[in-house]
Amino acid sequence: MVNEAEKIITLAKECVALSKEERPELAWLKGIYKRFQDNCGIWEKQAADCLIYEKMYSCAPARPSDTLKIRYWRTGRHVPVSRDQCLMLGKALEMNREEMEFLIKSYYDKNDQSFEGREDYPVYQKRKELLEDMVMEYLKKIHPGRRRQMRIAKRSLENNVRHLYYMEAMKYVNIRPQQIDLYMDSHITSINYGSELNRSLRLEGEIPRKTMLRHFFIFGMPYVSKELMDERLEAFGYLPLREDHTMTDGGRLDWLVIRLLELYEDICRGQEPEKCSEWFQDACRMLDGYFEEEGQTNLRFMYFKALKE
Repeated sequence: MVNEAEKIITLAKECVALSKEERPELAWLKGIYKRFQDNCGIWEKQAADCLIYEKMYSCAPARPSDTLKIRYWRTGRHVPVSRDQCLMLGKALEMNREEMEFLIKSYYDKNDQSFEGREDYPVYQKRKELLEDMVMEYLKKIHPGRRRQMRIAKRSLENNVRHLYYMEAMKYVNIRPQQIDLYMDSHITSINYGSELNRSLRLEGEIPRKTMLRHFFIFGMPYVSKELMDERLEAFGYLPLREDHTMTDGGRLDWLVIRLLELYEDICRGQEPEKCSEWFQDACRMLDGYFEEEGQTNLRFMYFKALKE
């Protein structure tokens, strides 16, 4: 895998370089802001910021510093802290329906809606059932030998999703295989990830798009492709993979994932499923190790905080 390793590290380097460029979504927001200025006949940005503040909060800013966050949003220093605040900004800028959708899915990198205490909502039920189906498909693929290594009875698979997921995720990040073996049957190792995983599997609140991508990879492996990722992202209300899409910090994760999937399809075509999974996990470990060394934590798309605990 020498030449393949070089290709993977080259992808990582290019991804880091691209991530330093201005977000295309920010350039789009600047265009919307300029249109707002033109429509209102306001040429000074400070005055435009004040008007946006007034439209968002139905009152004039009490201090000059009140409008500072609006300047930070339009210059790319920060993004709104919440979905509600982001939507308020869009309405203040007089965005139409399509633009509001782009604001949330592309600029804000979220799905079309978050759920909190809406179990009777049809869209929520449909998405939750789809995710449950994905989990069941994943459990069916667990090899009996691996299940026995973790001391999990077949009838208890559904009650051990947390540990199965946690141990599976370790294969994709910069952790030595020997370390994974040490934690195989120690279920307390994964306990800190329980509440977070349960919340995301119930689709409660804001589930980051990057987290859902990780779920799709772990639950779907080895049967993953760009087409499948796009289909699942859209089914859960997220933007499908796009070459020029960036995370809110500018990270070009989509660019990287698209190319990784192309490489996976090219190299693993015709291989046994187990070999395909091993190749993809090796590739992700190389990427994860490189991003860790370079301090690019945001690009470690298969990593989550509980893994270091």
